[in-house]
Amino acid sequence: MGKTRYMQADEAFFKLLRLGIGTCHDRDVALDKDGWAAVYDMACKQAVAAIVLDGVERLSVIQKPPVDVVMPWIGLVQQIETRNRRLNRTLVMVYDKFLKEGMGTVLLKGQGNSLFYPRPLHRTPGDIDLWMNDGRKMVVDYARKYCPGVEVVYHHVDFPVLKEAEIELHFTPSWMNSWGMNLRLQRYFKEWKTLSLLHKVQLPERVGEVAVPTLAMNRVYLLVHVYRHLFDEGIGLRQLLDYHFVLRQPCSEAEREEAVRCLERLHLKRFAGAVMYVLQTVFGLEEEHLLVPSSPGRGQRLLAEIMKAGNFGQHDERIRHDANETPFGRFRRKVSRNMGFLTDYPGEVLWSPLFKIWHYVWRSRHGYFPAKK
Repeated sequence: MGKTRYMQADEAFFKLLRLGIGTCHDRDVALDKDGWAAVYDMACKQAVAAIVLDGVERLSVIQKPPVDVVMPWIGLVQQIETRNRRLNRTLVMVYDKFLKEGMGTVLLKGQGNSLFYPRPLHRTPGDIDLWMNDGRKMVVDYARKYCPGVEVVYHHVDFPVLKEAEIELHFTPSWMNSWGMNLRLQRYFKEWKTLSLLHKVQLPERVGEVAVPTLAMNRVYLLVHVYRHLFDEGIGLRQLLDYHFVLRQPCSEAEREEAVRCLERLHLKRFAGAVMYVLQTVFGLEEEHLLVPSSPGRGQRLLAEIMKAGNFGQHDERIRHDANETPFGRFRRKVSRNMGFLTDYPGEVLWSPLFKIWHYVWRSRHGYFPAKK
């Protein structure tokens, strides 16, 4: 009888992810106890623990992880399900409250994206991001009526009124550092807003309805969101998995061409090629769902960045900083890190220092920094 050949942990991790989302049917996974512990750590780091456990459930009994590894894993997934149920109920309550006050909102990312998953309650939940129909001044005044001195940045204001969920009220879903590209992006958001306000979906277990972006918007916006996080906070596989599921939704050739046109006008086609590589390599996205041809070189560098940073860069030593970091220290740290992306994405990197300086001055002039305690 031959000796069992164990897989590398990262190889098994990617395979279990594909098994969990249904893009792989080869159930041959062989890991020793240390390998399983490494897979579990990776799944937690990337905020996809429940999805990977869905893949584990498809293995034969003899291939499944040891009990002392799988039991905490099952407990974590049960917590994720509970948090999702609680967040969905909270979201509907907040959404309905704004509607009653005459303030239309669109739920960005998050719980809306979970509807594309085979098991919606297995997407690791995050914050509540609401895109407000009202202008910046009205939204800031509203937020500061309940939370005086709360922090305001270019695209949103914090709204810390609930213990059970962090809420951000958005004036715009995102931005780009380049002045010209940002103007184009904001025009697109303005075009997409009307239909998105009317695009309502039912949340899991029929807890209520909320408005979410249309697929036409999400094909571009979610890529912009990933791009933004690459430069600012780091990105993890959870954000890419959301985009994977959006691209697998029905899409006509005309709709695909329109999405590509938007990406070209925003100078995002190069980044899109890198993302397509990651979606193919990690999640097994089929060729017919790619928006643009994949770019292996940039894609490999992007994947290495994702695996190093983890969910929202929480595991990246380059992003961590001292609690007493000065504004200049933060500026220098972020600009220095972003120089590593200069070859692949020169425009966004070179515009970054200018945007950050403008943003600091703009916030100072308007009193948008948080009140000192």
